Amino acid sequence: MNASCQSFELAELKEAFHMLTSVSRKMELSYERLKARAEDLKEELREKNARLVASLQEQKRLEGFLEGILQNLPVGILVTDDRGRVRLVNQKAKEALDREDSDLIGVRYTACDILAEVPLRPGATIERKKARSVYSCSVSSLNGSGTPGGWVILIEDVSEIRRWKALAERQKRLSSMGEMGARIAHEIRNPLGSMELNAAILLEELEGNEPLYTLAGRLASGVRTVTQILSNLLQFAKGTAPRWEHLEVTGLVGEALEFAAPLLRGKAIRVQEEYGDRGCRIQGDPVLLRQALLNLILNAVEGMEHGGSLRIGTVEQEEAADTWQGAPVQKIFVQDNGKGIPEEELDRIFDPFFTTKSQGTGLGLAIVNNIVESHGGIVEVESRVGRGSCFVMSLPCQQEEATDGYTADPCSG
Repeated sequence: MNASCQSFELAELKEAFHMLTSVSRKMELSYERLKARAEDLKEELREKNARLVASLQEQKRLEGFLEGILQNLPVGILVTDDRGRVRLVNQKAKEALDREDSDLIGVRYTACDILAEVPLRPGATIERKKARSVYSCSVSSLNGSGTPGGWVILIEDVSEIRRWKALAERQKRLSSMGEMGARIAHEIRNPLGSMELNAAILLEELEGNEPLYTLAGRLASGVRTVTQILSNLLQFAKGTAPRWEHLEVTGLVGEALEFAAPLLRGKAIRVQEEYGDRGCRIQGDPVLLRQALLNLILNAVEGMEHGGSLRIGTVEQEEAADTWQGAPVQKIFVQDNGKGIPEEELDRIFDPFFTTKSQGTGLGLAIVNNIVESHGGIVEVESRVGRGSCFVMSLPCQQEEATDGYTADPCSG
């Protein structure tokens, strides 16, 4: 019996040991599978983490790329929330508004002077003038997911566009008036020639008869005046082809001042000459350009009825690439501190026969404009009533002598 019990217990022990071995083996296999799965998960996690890091880097690079584009756009961009509080602003907008991020982020857009009257509605556009610049401000909506995301305000400096548009309109207007003036001048000139001849004969016949001779002299003088006006008008209408020479601009200015010296001294006008350090040579007609300068000097003198100060000189400046293919230009300025020109008249002062003076034909500035344009340049004016006027002739430098021009404002003195 005891042997039988021992044999049974030994069998159970073997069976239990076998089951333990089997379970242990299963646990070992499960552990191996679990370990392999853990390695797979770890590798998968490592790959996903690498993809996430790459994605974050790409997102950061893209954000930097977009930020670079935003900050270097040629127009100002200001983004607000739906209540008009500023959330984002680029460099051009800060320059236009003359503000920094710390002054803008979180405040109402209407705190900015040129945006004060801009309504937050899609398609709204308003132009505002600030100092010497004109800005076009336009609004569009920024839609978020499900709720209004805010507004985008574009701020574009349209000063150059307005400037060239005004110049084109002026040229068109002058061309039409020149054609009309030439036809009128030709129609008047023939009978006027006969009148001048008859006036000369009448003077000869009345010599010695003082009262009548004086009247005939006034008649002849009036006819000569009208003839001179017609000659100026015809010169304006047909223009004059420049005789090209290499010119030193400072010498040209000096010659014009010598011609005008008696008049300047007679009216006690102080002359201040200013010349850029790196002036350039130009090609042009010295007679025509000297005449243009004299007309500007005479115009300045007429604007200073009781004497004053005249600034005249040159400055070289790099113009926009679409002006003279990026070539430097020579600016010649004539500035007075006279009575100035009302803003509403500035667009008309280069029109023939437009004048606010009691005497004069109104052809002086029109002829200046023709002469400068015949040399491939432009003439512009800045003026404030009671502060004076500054006329600037811009002429292209000789390409072979072009140098890096420095930027300056000839009318800032």
